[in-house]
Amino acid sequence: MVKKSTATYIHANIEDLIKTRNKTKKAWQTLRNPLIKTELNRIEKLIKKLDKNSRQKDQTEELEALNTEDGTLWRKAKIMRKKAQKIPALLGENGFAYSDSIKAETIALSLEKQFSLNDLSHRQTENEVKKSTENFSTLPLTNNQIDNLKCIQPSEVIKVIKNLNIKKACGLDCITNKMLKNLPCTMIFEFTEIINNIFKFNYFPKAWKTAVVVPILKPGKDPTQPENYRPISLLSTLSKLTKNFILDKLNEHLAENKILCPEQFGFRKSLTTTHQLLRVVEYITSGFEKGECTGAVFLDVQKAFDRVWIQGLIHKLIRYKTPPHLLQLLKSYLEEKKFAVKIGNSISKAKIMRAGIQQGGKILSVLYSLYVNDIPKTHKTLLGMYADDTAILAKNKNHKYTAAALNHHLAKLDDWFLKWKIALNVNKTEAVYFAKGRRKHKPIVKIKN
Repeated sequence: MVKKSTATYIHANIEDLIKTRNKTKKAWQTLRNPLIKTELNRIEKLIKKLDKNSRQKDQTEELEALNTEDGTLWRKAKIMRKKAQKIPALLGENGFAYSDSIKAETIALSLEKQFSLNDLSHRQTENEVKKSTENFSTLPLTNNQIDNLKCIQPSEVIKVIKNLNIKKACGLDCITNKMLKNLPCTMIFEFTEIINNIFKFNYFPKAWKTAVVVPILKPGKDPTQPENYRPISLLSTLSKLTKNFILDKLNEHLAENKILCPEQFGFRKSLTTTHQLLRVVEYITSGFEKGECTGAVFLDVQKAFDRVWIQGLIHKLIRYKTPPHLLQLLKSYLEEKKFAVKIGNSISKAKIMRAGIQQGGKILSVLYSLYVNDIPKTHKTLLGMYADDTAILAKNKNHKYTAAALNHHLAKLDDWFLKWKIALNVNKTEAVYFAKGRRKHKPIVKIKN
């Protein structure tokens, strides 16, 4: 039989020959007639020849269709030039790992440490979080809260599926976006029923919470060190599709109650990095017009998404009065997440993520934005945020006052970072002074001493 993977190249004539070949093969297996065997060999040779010609024809047509105007030529050239990145031997705790299976396990152990809380402690905040999350867990949902849920319609599911990118990789279940686009209506109805039951029972399936991680080497880093690989999470397509509807309901709550702080521009409707940058530039130039100098500190959060304190995030969702049924579902989604590293055809054992939000989908950025939504502000500084990127600015004619305003804000941030187990990457945090002309005495700005 011809393999299913080659089905796209099969011509109608070849299909007829395959049917004839299969019948002839059965006759040969039953009768063992040499003449039938000769005929079987002839048909198989003909199938191979026609299949080869069909493939060549398809490839020729594909190449002839390439042009520079729609970018197809450049995309094809990029794919052909791209070299497969092979991971070399990795230096693990027990020496070098050479096979793909041991490499996958080595990187998985490294990532297990990465997906853990920062070693920061604030007992009062920890007790407050524990008390609020435990109280929420003991509260039963009323029938009214469940009955008031608006059911997802099949038409809404179809609309989301139509916008899926077929080039996106699939997760552990190997269900691709292309498969979803070709689902019959009956399956769409079935899947819609699954989504509605997820909302009804406030339960996110465990099978959808395991990510396949593909490690990509960070630019300019030593390829033998497992910690130098960036994790690219591949999640179940069904999981991502369902999270679209969870995000819609969460966004409704955030918009109605105006919860997200206006300084946060990350993944917000009608707001981009350009808008935030323009806001910062206008702040600096307006200072120049008044003869003021501006000091800015650009903060870099260490492993921002990978080390989010999940119980702390749930506590904040409670504090923002998230509807109980939605909060229960988000809690189910956020807890007990796992990942497995894939290298070649080898997959590591599934490891538990003790902290962090799985990457994949817009819901990641919204949840992170909520986690840092209560970031301290001061009236003498400007705060600018885009997801995990944060900047604070201050301006004054006297550079000492500029530095004092920044240091006052940074001291508040230092306490807040400790409370919520957020670690700064001090080496990548930058302080910049914007002024006309050179200054002999630059202001001193401190964070983490």
